[in-house]
Amino acid sequence: MSETTYIKKTIYILIFAVTILLLHNNRIDSEQHETAESPEFPAELPESYLNADIKLGALLYDNWLKIKDVSTRKNHPLFPSKSKRTGSTTWRCKECHGWDYLGDDGSYGEGSHFTGIKGLYDSRDQTPEELFSAITNTVDAHDFTENLHLSVTDIWALVKFIREGIIDVREMISVIGIANGSIGEGKYLYARYCSECHGMDGKKINFREDLEGTHGVGWEALADPYETLHKIRWGHPGTDKPSMVTDEKLSDEDIVDILSFSQTLYP
Repeated sequence: MSETTYIKKTIYILIFAVTILLLHNNRIDSEQHETAESPEFPAELPESYLNADIKLGALLYDNWLKIKDVSTRKNHPLFPSKSKRTGSTTWRCKECHGWDYLGDDGSYGEGSHFTGIKGLYDSRDQTPEELFSAITNTVDAHDFTENLHLSVTDIWALVKFIREGIIDVREMISVIGIANGSIGEGKYLYARYCSECHGMDGKKINFREDLEGTHGVGWEALADPYETLHKIRWGHPGTDKPSMVTDEKLSDEDIVDILSFSQTLYP
């Protein structure tokens, strides 16, 4: 190797080394800058959130007025005047956001329950504090604490349900309302967990006594599979109906199996 070639290679190596060093230093400076500018979030979730009762939150979402024994003839100030619903029902969380939690993107996107209000499914990624603030927001008249008998404990329960209890029902129920579970597995689970109250034919309890005939589990599961799914998962306000999630510890796969079998019980 000639002396000239040796000198050139040495210069190239030095230039390469200096370039790597500069890039490394720039990266460190950039990371330090980003760290300094990035917002700091609490390392742990709020204790009030951790201690919240998710089942209570689900029942409040269903019908907090029934749980709190509240009634009103006034419409919720944010409830659209174009909707066909009035009075107490306009204050129910489900009436705006739907049993499928999708709002105007779901089953409430048309028909008698239409409001044009957004669902809550995408709100699951918000922090507990953000959701708490949204539920108690006095600026946009969404405050559910003033004169509405909802305690701070109730609000945190709702927050926990929204973040951890809401699921993507589109993975469980088809666009035409048919559950995609196993009817065979559902029959076994229904017999074990549901038949004592509802009967194996699903007609022990009549949900619509104002109509001719018996409208039991099978009718309800077909008429509104999303509501039925919610109540199988969490229970029914004002009753001792157990939650298949928190009380019986069933998986969502088990629960959709129960829904599938329930839909075979009508007529």
